[in-house]
Formats: sequence, structure tokens, C-alpha cells
Amino acid sequence: MLSPARGLHASMALPALALTFFLALASPLLARGQKRHGSENPRAYQEAGKCEAPSDWDPKLQFTPRKSNYALNEVVQLSCAGEFVPSVRQIQCISRGAQMQWNETATCKETCQRPAWWDPRLQLAPARDSYTENEEVTLSCSSGFQPSFTHVKCANRVQPLNYQPVWLGRNSSGVWIQVQGNIVCIETCKKPHWDSRLQLAPEQESYRKNEEVILSCPKGFQTPFTHIKCTGKVLSVINGKPIHREAWTGKDSRGSVINIQPKFRVQCLEKCQKPQWDSRFIFDQEQGTFNPNEVVKMWCPEGYWPPPMEIKCVTLKPREGSTIPRSGWIVRNGTDTWHVMEGNLTCVDVLQVVPETLKVSSTSIKLNWTCMLPHMCQHIRARCQLEQHFSPNCEAEEVKVEEILQGQEGIFTCSALQPFTVYAVTISLLPSTVLYTRLIRTKEMVPDKPEKLWLDHSTGSLRWKALPSCKGEIIGYQLNITTMRAEDGSFLEFSQVLVNQSVSEYMPPHQTAGSKYLVTVQGLTAAGAGAASQLEFQTYILVSGQPLGPWPGSAVTVVVVVVLLIPLSAGIIWFVLFRKKKKALPSKAEEDQYTELQPYENVHGDNYCKIETFLEKDEGKYGQAGEPFPKLLPVQESQQ
Repeated sequence: MLSPARGLHASMALPALALTFFLALASPLLARGQKRHGSENPRAYQEAGKCEAPSDWDPKLQFTPRKSNYALNEVVQLSCAGEFVPSVRQIQCISRGAQMQWNETATCKETCQRPAWWDPRLQLAPARDSYTENEEVTLSCSSGFQPSFTHVKCANRVQPLNYQPVWLGRNSSGVWIQVQGNIVCIETCKKPHWDSRLQLAPEQESYRKNEEVILSCPKGFQTPFTHIKCTGKVLSVINGKPIHREAWTGKDSRGSVINIQPKFRVQCLEKCQKPQWDSRFIFDQEQGTFNPNEVVKMWCPEGYWPPPMEIKCVTLKPREGSTIPRSGWIVRNGTDTWHVMEGNLTCVDVLQVVPETLKVSSTSIKLNWTCMLPHMCQHIRARCQLEQHFSPNCEAEEVKVEEILQGQEGIFTCSALQPFTVYAVTISLLPSTVLYTRLIRTKEMVPDKPEKLWLDHSTGSLRWKALPSCKGEIIGYQLNITTMRAEDGSFLEFSQVLVNQSVSEYMPPHQTAGSKYLVTVQGLTAAGAGAASQLEFQTYILVSGQPLGPWPGSAVTVVVVVVLLIPLSAGIIWFVLFRKKKKALPSKAEEDQYTELQPYENVHGDNYCKIETFLEKDEGKYGQAGEPFPKLLPVQESQQ
């Protein structure tokens, strides 16, 4: 049994034991709570003045020195495993108020190693062996060279075939493009300092090898080259010393590439104006100005001298007392030698034919010729040959006259030609230079006589075959109709009629019984009336409105009746004839000749006209021996 004192001590020991146990249990719980709170903020550490090594950062991160915690202001170097780099190179333990934490949060990033195949002369800035994603790197080369890309950066991807990292390069336009192949140091040429007026595009201080540059000049001037290109460095010996110099090539307006010599100075040259020489010159390029070194072909019209030649626009030496270069023309004619043309050029007639001396008849052509350049007139040939006939229905003999002209002047004659036919007259300098050529048509002649003149008994009209325009253009036909008494052939009446060339038939005027007719038909050209076709026939009569022709023998009965009636009606007939004759005479002597349109409708009334009629009273004046019939009046077609 316990004593009271011991009991008191025992009762007091129990609460103390419980308190001790509680404190012992609370300490680990409090520490665990502090650790849990610290895991939520990796920059803090529960221990005063210390930063805990981060446990939830990128597992590839490596810390140097490697410890579980770090003192205030301690700096830790970071690195990454494999081909990765830390986002920052180092971190430092700092305090923010009562809390300890790291100044940066780091991670591991992919890196691009500098490709081993790049030109070793390349200079990279910053200069490292690897670069992070999208980190821009500036490239450069030693003097006289330029990298194919001046700026590159590593992309966040790899090439599918070799799994190498992709590099992007910035081109001259500022656009990022994927780098294909190698990046090298390329030879460059400094901007040439030739003519200050030269305009280069693009405008740069240096140009890479094989980079094409466009040249231009102010208005009114032209460069000898439209493009230039740097070809790199070439070794030259100057003053006995080997020197690497920059070389350029130039491309002219025709596309020809020329090496620009070191001493040649490319300049803006004044353009050449089109030569103001003989206006008869023909140029293969019709323009007002021509570029330097441009070659132009020019020639005179056919039959003129000089022969075709070439001219070239060049820069000539300044005139005396001037220092300004001038543009001008050099000439070459059938040779490789160019010579300066200071004066004027003209087209000269090698041979002249005065148009007024040309004489053309229906069967010949004559012309007078004069050789203007005696030294070129040793082998001149004149030729005359058939070209074409005016009418395709006519046949013409092939005529070919040739003659070698002698001396400095003379007459060339083509004879035995066909009328109304086109001939080509050509005078040439052998072998083939034409000095004079002209198509000449011989004059017209009167036509041949019409064929097949006949009387159509079914209509009572005269018909003939139309004439072709072989000796001249047929402009119409002339008909001469003489009316005579059938029993004794004495003259009664004469008529002259013109019809158009399109008409080949004619209805004679009213015929009377006991008359006969003599008809002639002539073709007409500008040269006059041709030979006549002739037809003679007696009066025909109409029965029931139908023409019959000369009286047939079967009409004897009718004739007998008429003969019996003649004595009974003689007085009446004489009276009627006397009055008819009196009315037929004109009232005035000057009306003996007149022109009137024929009234008959069965022939084309607009195509012919009656121009003269002579009655029986003129019998003693016309138609007798030694007395010609009236001449043809001027031909006028009475068309409407």
C-alpha cells in the first residue's frame, strides 16, 4: 500500500508523463507539417539561413556543388545531362523577408551543336559549341569573304533523314528559311567605284561571288552593260608582283557576257541619236535613239548604192578643246573593219532612167538609161519578159529580150511585143542586184472583127460572138446598117448604132417590104474601131406576130393577089408615099445628123444608142464610089 506521500507523487507524475509524451509526439508532426509546406514552395527551406536543393525541377538538372541545402548567398552552377543545356547557367540562394529561396527557376533545354560540315572559316557570335533553341547567332568571315547566311538560329525540330537539328538562316529579304546544305564563306567583291552616275540594284557595299547586279543610268544615258556579276578573286601580276584582284563580268543588251578588264571603267554613256543621213536609208530597227555598242543594219532601196552595211553606236574621243566623251557611229561594209563615219551618207542611183524618155507603143517599149557610177557599170544586164496579159482568155507569145548594156548611157528597146500586155522590164547589176524594175503595159490596138454575125429568124435580131479584150479593152460595138431597094440595090437609108461591150445582139429598126439590108459590126477599143463583120439580108415580115425571114417560095398565091391589087391602089400608094417622104425630111439642114435612143424594148434599151441616120435624099452624098460613110462619133455609153 502506498503512502500518502508516495500517492501524491504518483498522482503528480502521471500528468507530467502525459505532457512529455505529447511534446514528444508533436515535434515530429510539426516537423512533418513544415516539410509538407516546404514542398509546396521549393525556394523556401524551413531551416533558417538555408535553401534546400530543389527536388521538383527538371530531373536532368545537375547542381555543382551537389548538396541537400545551400547557405544564404551561395551560388550553384547548373548543367544538364546529355545534349541539353540549362535555361540559366547558375542560381543563387537569396532571402526574401523571412523566407529563403532561389533567385531563378531553371530547366534543361535541347541544344544545337555547331555543324561540323560548316566552313571552318566561319566566325560565330556568340562563339560556342552549342546553342539553345531560337538563339540567334551572327555569322561572319574574314575580309574579302561573306557567309552565305549572316544570321542563323536553331529550330526546335530535327531533320527526318539524319536526325540532325534544323538550322534556319535569314535571307537578304529578312525571311527565315531552312538552311540546305553547307554554310560557307563566299568570295566577295567590293562595290565598284566607276561612274558616280551608275545606279546599282541592290545597292550594297559588297557583293557575293556570282551575285547578279543590275546597272542603270539617268534618262538619256546608257551603260555598256545591263548586268554585272562578281566572279571572285583572280591572280594578276602587277608591276611584277602577284596580286589577287576582284574580277567582274558584264552582260550587254544582246545577252553576251564579256569580261570587264581591270583598266576598263564602266560609265554612263550618252545614247546615239538615229543618223540624220539620207531619208531613203532603211533601218532594221526604227527608233529614235540607240544604246552604246548597239549594232544596227541599214540599206538603201533597191537600185541604189551603197550596199547593205552595219553601223555601231560607240563613245568617241572628246573633240579638241573638250574633255567630255561623245557618242557617234562607226561603219563597216561587208568587212570586219570598222571606221568612224564623220560625214554624211547618201543613197546614190547606180543607174537612172528618166521617166520622160519612156516610150510605149502597142508593140514596143523603149527607155533611155544613164550609168551614174562608171566603175560599177561593167556588168549591167537589161531584160524584158512577159508578165501577164490583161485578159485571161487571150494567148500571148513568150517574149524574153536580154541585152548587156555597154558604156555609160544608151537606149534599151523591147520589140515584137503583144498589144495590151504587161511586160516586166528589169535592169540588174550582175549577178543579182536590181537597179531598175518596172511593170509596163503596151498600148491598145483596134480589135479583130467579131465572129459569127448572123440573123436570128426566131426573133428577127442580129447576133454576134463577143470579142475578148486581147488587143485592148472592148468598150462597145458599132453597127452600120444600110437599107437598099431589093430590085436594084439603090440607097434608101443609113444608120449607125453603138452598143455596150456587154451586148451581143441588136434588133434592127422596122423593115419595109421590097428592101434589103447590109449590116456591119465592129468592135471598139480606146484605139478605135476594128475590122468589120458583114451580113446582108432581105426584108422579113410578121405573120400573127411571129417573124418569118425572107419571103419563101410557098407564098406565091399571096404575091399574085398583091400584084393584081397594085394597079387599083397605085394612086393611093403614090399619095401615101409622097406624104410619108415629106414628113420624114427634117425642117433644118443641120438636123440631118442626130442621136436618139432606140425605142425597141426586146433588146436592152439602156445598152445602145442610134447615133446617125441618113435618108434617100443623101444618096448622092454618101455610099457612092469615092464617098466614105460618116466617121464614128466619140463613143459614149448611154447607160443609166
